[in-house]
Amino acid sequence: MLRPLDLGLILSYQCQAECAHCLYNCGRGWRDWMDPSEIWAAFDAMASWNHRFQVHITGGEPFLRFDLLCEAVRAASAHGIPCYVETNAGWCVRESTVRKRFERLRQLGLRAVLISCSPFHAETIPLAHVERAFRIAHEFFDQVILYLPEWFRLLADQAEETPIPLESWISAYGAERAGRLFWEGYGLIPGGRSAYRLGSLADKRPTEAYKGQACSRELLYAPHSHFDLYGNFIPAFCGGLRLGDWHSLDDLMVAYQHEETPELIGRLIQGGPFGLSEWAAEAHGYRERPEGYVGKCHLCVDVRRHLSSLVQDDALAPQGFYQQF
Repeated sequence: MLRPLDLGLILSYQCQAECAHCLYNCGRGWRDWMDPSEIWAAFDAMASWNHRFQVHITGGEPFLRFDLLCEAVRAASAHGIPCYVETNAGWCVRESTVRKRFERLRQLGLRAVLISCSPFHAETIPLAHVERAFRIAHEFFDQVILYLPEWFRLLADQAEETPIPLESWISAYGAERAGRLFWEGYGLIPGGRSAYRLGSLADKRPTEAYKGQACSRELLYAPHSHFDLYGNFIPAFCGGLRLGDWHSLDDLMVAYQHEETPELIGRLIQGGPFGLSEWAAEAHGYRERPEGYVGKCHLCVDVRRHLSSLVQDDALAPQGFYQQF
């Protein structure tokens, strides 16, 4: 319980892109970054776990503050915790800069990097930047992951030196096929802003369709989770949802073992987004979207958006998430 295998350290939600699929609503509107002392505190907290796990240093776009990224890699190395860095390659304009930064990270102990490649990133980041990052990364790192490689060819067929609007996919393939490419081909999760920006290309179902779909696995046993710069322990891919404060990780784990959770988390564990929506409708006037929802995560986010301005619940964090749709 609360023992992820791949833990993300979110240095900031700031990003030069505001991708339509982003689960954490990252973008240019965010300003805060994790303090260096907090980076070390986060790794100190992680070190209390006695199971095997790895850390991905992420954002936002972590290369926007290269000094803090270096500090995070330094802290991971000092703690003996395997880590890799995620990047959208938007900063990879000059080969000399890419080579210099990758070399520095290798010196600090980094062995792996993940480079994003998708139609959503390509709206603001030319494919040439991704290619440059991928090619040079092989000079320095033991493992270089392109996520997802099949999109590289599809993007290259459209343009390499300029951004590619999402509308161009609809023009080229039609709305139905483009929707399948996005939702099934990429494996989109309808959390964050994805269901709002891309929901017109997906099938939707009413609230009732998600009855009985509780979230205990996602919240309590998610192998992929995050610590963010505000102290939030974020489960699974549930942007804007906080289990508690990672500064008190040991106490937090004990509390969950005794089923002592924030009210909103408890409702999701027991009744899932459907149960949460029923309570929100009765207690706080939530109204079902007449067009329905792309998935249970869409329903969850929509209910939480409604509640975020009406109730005080520690689980609704960070608050900035609810202002960046």
